[in-house]
Order: sequence, then C-alpha cells, then structure tokens
Amino acid sequence: MRDELRAAAEPLLGKIKDHPFFAGLRDGSLAGGALLHFARQDADFLLPAYGRALARTTALAHDNGHAMVFAKMAVGTLEARQAMAMGYDIMAAQLGDGHDDSWRSAPANPVTHAYTSLFSSAAASSLAEAVGALLPCSWFYIHIADDLRDRHDPQARYADWVKALHPGDDYREVLEEFLTVVDEVGERCSAEDRARLVENFVTAARYEWSFIDAALVQLDWPV
Repeated sequence: MRDELRAAAEPLLGKIKDHPFFAGLRDGSLAGGALLHFARQDADFLLPAYGRALARTTALAHDNGHAMVFAKMAVGTLEARQAMAMGYDIMAAQLGDGHDDSWRSAPANPVTHAYTSLFSSAAASSLAEAVGALLPCSWFYIHIADDLRDRHDPQARYADWVKALHPGDDYREVLEEFLTVVDEVGERCSAEDRARLVENFVTAARYEWSFIDAALVQLDWPV
C-alpha cells in the first residue's frame, strides 16, 4: 500500500520541498510575519484537529495494535501542539522585524478550515478513509524536516528554528508503525474502501501544498 501511495505523493512532495516558503526558511529570506502566521495556523488549528482525528480513528480500529498506534500519535500530536504554542512569544521576540500582533488572533484561514474538515469527516467515516486522510500530514512532515535540515544555510536567520522543527528519530519510528498500519488496512479492506483511502490520501497531499502556500498569501486576505 505504501509504495502505491509513495508513487502518488512524490511529485507533489518534491514541489512542496522547493516551495518559496521552505526556500525562504532555508536561506533566511522568509518574512517573519509569514512564519508567525504559519505557526498560528499549525499550532492552534491544524495540530489540534489532527490529534482529535487520530483519537477518533482509534475508536474505528478493531485491531488493538492499530488502536495503540493511533492513540500514541494522538497524544504525541497534542503534546507537540502545546510545545509549539508555548514558543509563540519567543519566536515573535526573536524575529523582531516590525510585524504586528494580528497573527495572534487570526482565525483559521479557508485552507486550514478545509483541511481540518477533511480530518474530521474522514475520522467519522471508516478506518480506510481516516488513514488515507491522516497519513500525508505525518509522512510529509519528516521528509520536509529532513530536507530543511540537509539543505538549510547554517548561518541563516532561521537556522535554529530549522533544527527545532526536526522531530528526531523517535518520530521516524512512530511513522513506521503508522505506515505498517496503512499497509495492513490496505490489504484487509475492500476494493471500494481502498479506493477511498487513496482518494483521501491524494486530497490531503494537495492540502499539504495549499497549507504551505497559504502561509505566504494569508497576510493579504481581506477580513
């Protein structure tokens, strides 16, 4: 299952890695306001919705081993969200480029709202639909974090943040458990459910692109 999904995802993942947002994070040219707005959308909206969707998916899993993986990921996601939110003031103080504080009260932008709605609806539908919708967020994250670590300028403005964004090898182990669950769900489910799994995976992968892209344009959206 994972090989089929990897083949579907790799072209888009490559484009995400080279997106101007991540290019600016690597070389230090990214506007501080864009990073702050990204952090707000991620920590206050995306990650909480992702953690709750994982928790709901735990209840869909008939296999106890699968349920344990989803439960572990749900707790880890919500803990990561808490740590990111606690770093808001540190990030804002260190950026120091004349930005205002509008990012602190910014609502979920339309892309974030749509993406988190996919999490919620998939986790309320079936196990196959849920794993398809939830996989890109975790899978893409480690690939992007690795790429940032390997290609960033160690003397650039965001070098410390690039290092802090990397989840480490423990995350990689949890992701491998998740991918094993995806393989097993894909093998056991019906052809119809497998098609829905793939469809949700592709949709979520596209939202990953849109979520990053929105970080550069949301400052100009009308209220």
